[in-house]
Amino acid sequence: MSGRFMQMPPEFRLFCLALRTPYDAAAGEALHEAAAAKIDWNAIVAGARRHRVAPLLFARLQGSSTVPAPVFDKIKRQAISALQRSLGQIAEVHLLHEAFAEAGIRVLFLKGIVLSAQLFGEGAKRDARDIDVLVDPARFGDAAELVERLGYRRHEYARSPRQRRHYARLIKDVEFRHARTGTCLELHHRLRDTPSLLVTDFDVWWRERDEVKLGGSLIPTLPRAVLPVYLCAHGAGHVWERLQWLVDFAGAVHADGSIAGTLAAAEREGLAAPMLHALMLAHDWLALPVDGRHLAQARATAAVRRLDRILAHLYSGAAWHATPARGSAAAIARYSLWKRLYRLSLKPDWRYRLEQARREWFTAADWHTLSLPDPLFFLYPLMRPIAWIARRRQR
Repeated sequence: MSGRFMQMPPEFRLFCLALRTPYDAAAGEALHEAAAAKIDWNAIVAGARRHRVAPLLFARLQGSSTVPAPVFDKIKRQAISALQRSLGQIAEVHLLHEAFAEAGIRVLFLKGIVLSAQLFGEGAKRDARDIDVLVDPARFGDAAELVERLGYRRHEYARSPRQRRHYARLIKDVEFRHARTGTCLELHHRLRDTPSLLVTDFDVWWRERDEVKLGGSLIPTLPRAVLPVYLCAHGAGHVWERLQWLVDFAGAVHADGSIAGTLAAAEREGLAAPMLHALMLAHDWLALPVDGRHLAQARATAAVRRLDRILAHLYSGAAWHATPARGSAAAIARYSLWKRLYRLSLKPDWRYRLEQARREWFTAADWHTLSLPDPLFFLYPLMRPIAWIARRRQR
């Protein structure tokens, strides 16, 4: 175990031991030893919920006589809820896949249960919130109409033509919710909100796509070779808010087996620093095997050290499992300062930082807090502080 790992609270160390990749007999022994120590089990339960890893935590803690029964029952209930969601999503992915194929619309299913099956051979290993689908950009409108015919409704307010255009430039997806089941579906026209963070090449990925058996169908998804860089960009873009994303990343890197190749692919995308940081985190927290020279490179790189210092504000002490109250000083520092600063630090080039700054200064909530006609749309950035204050007074 690294020195960085041993400096973390005992609850976080236990949590990471349960999520290790790969997980072997030695990890199991270390986990049960850690569980026998004095542990704040409420932090473990809260961490399972926030990081959406209850299925994995439940599987790893089974058979441990040192876990209090009430705690184990709470984690078990979270795991059962996740399993029920996953089973419902497997059936829904099967139906969506058939509908898209019949309409001749090329799509790649992302993350969630499909990624779980792709990396771990089982669709219910992850606690997926929604279903994500990357759509052939040329058929995005057709795909949206199709899912609406299947009972999905756009999860958004009515928008003017200019608002819709602006939204598409700054946001990678459109969210839908099924009117009957409540299933959340996101149709993506690119992988990241900020296009220069990770270039989306749908045609190449479609030709090289992987297919995962799920729900009796072969479901198209991203090529395995793309996964480490994509999962790094996804996790880093969300500032590793959930350890579930780091578990996914570690699983993809371990399955790929070529860290040197993964680093080279990240460098081509300008993501060398985030990739080195992700590898360092996965090694220190999840025991991912990483060659010492890559770890030395990570620890010696100023950009990686900067990312690590920022991320420490989200994981030090109780911050790793506690969710700050909405509108509190802790929440403002976490979401308005540290997470934005981390995202702005992912790439050094001015084009990315300009795009990311525009994205950070944008929220569709302003349009509904302060309604301006399209000819005055350009005023929204100036009205942002006023809209922010207005929304907090309404709560």
